[in-house]
Amino acid sequence: MAKIRVAVLFGGATKDHKLSLQSAFSVLNGLSKEKYDVTPVGITKKGRWLYFPGDYDEIRLGTWENNSDCCSAIISPDPIHAGIITIMSDGDTAIKRVDVVLSALHGKYGEGGRIQSLLKLSRIPYTDCNPDTANHCMDKQMTHSLLSEAGISVPEYTCLSRSELNKIDTLIEDIEKKFNYPVYVSASSCSSSIGANVARNSEELKSAAKIAFSHHHTAIVEEFLRGRSLFCIVTGCSYNIEVSSIGETVKTRCESEYAGYTAEFIPGSDLTAEQEKEIKETAVKAYKALSFKGYAKMCFSMTDDGRILLRRITAIPGFSPESAMPLLMAESGCDYGEMLDKIITQAIEG
Repeated sequence: MAKIRVAVLFGGATKDHKLSLQSAFSVLNGLSKEKYDVTPVGITKKGRWLYFPGDYDEIRLGTWENNSDCCSAIISPDPIHAGIITIMSDGDTAIKRVDVVLSALHGKYGEGGRIQSLLKLSRIPYTDCNPDTANHCMDKQMTHSLLSEAGISVPEYTCLSRSELNKIDTLIEDIEKKFNYPVYVSASSCSSSIGANVARNSEELKSAAKIAFSHHHTAIVEEFLRGRSLFCIVTGCSYNIEVSSIGETVKTRCESEYAGYTAEFIPGSDLTAEQEKEIKETAVKAYKALSFKGYAKMCFSMTDDGRILLRRITAIPGFSPESAMPLLMAESGCDYGEMLDKIITQAIEG
């Protein structure tokens, strides 16, 4: 049987570049050499696309782009090419045909619909969601709006616009009428941890909004949720959706004098049957509402007062072994190699 030709995309001109390298390293080592013919394509921090034929450890270490055997590479938007065009230093070109693309690109340029749109043009199957879904999930304001419209509970929120910075004091007064401090402030269209801060008073809120504006023109202000952080992975398409076990992020005391706590992700939970049912049914409802295919990480908060809120959806979760997706898929009986087989098969079969 012929091997399946897989292109793995990694890197990217975003602050999530290092995270993507670790995801790609895990994916490349997890793909069966007997089943797959792999073409690694990396994007440097400056945005240059390179075909990488070297040792995968160079990706893990971040030295991959210095490999002398790298050459320029692009995904052709012309379906007749069905793959990657490599361009040598002397101008010679070649086409590496691929059957499917697995993207380990994290951040707004990898998860926000751009890569997905290019792959749609090329008509190459790919493992993650469609362009519109990717764009909606990258924009927190849009995600909250669409989920609320679908009857799904999300955190209370409001938005600030960079164009209204000249009246920020008045806008903060309005926010203070709606929310009690602390509040959570982040850039609306960005990875959840980038440009994000907790504000405990008006001055901190103003400062946090300005930091968020440095990453996007809209800042989203959300109620600060006290309680448990719960996650599940949803895979498949509209007619065959599966939900993984539920995991949790817990705070643990850190011995460092510079940080009081650190976070640790653990699979499994002590939820009641009713709570687990609510989370899984909500995850499926959200997956359908946003027309997902492939997979997604659903991030819930279970507050101290008993509410279960869908806080974030990640279109391309981390692929490192300690990340939520591999851990929860394994907890559900699907080991790392089987997980990759599953998402690749789903992508090819459509």
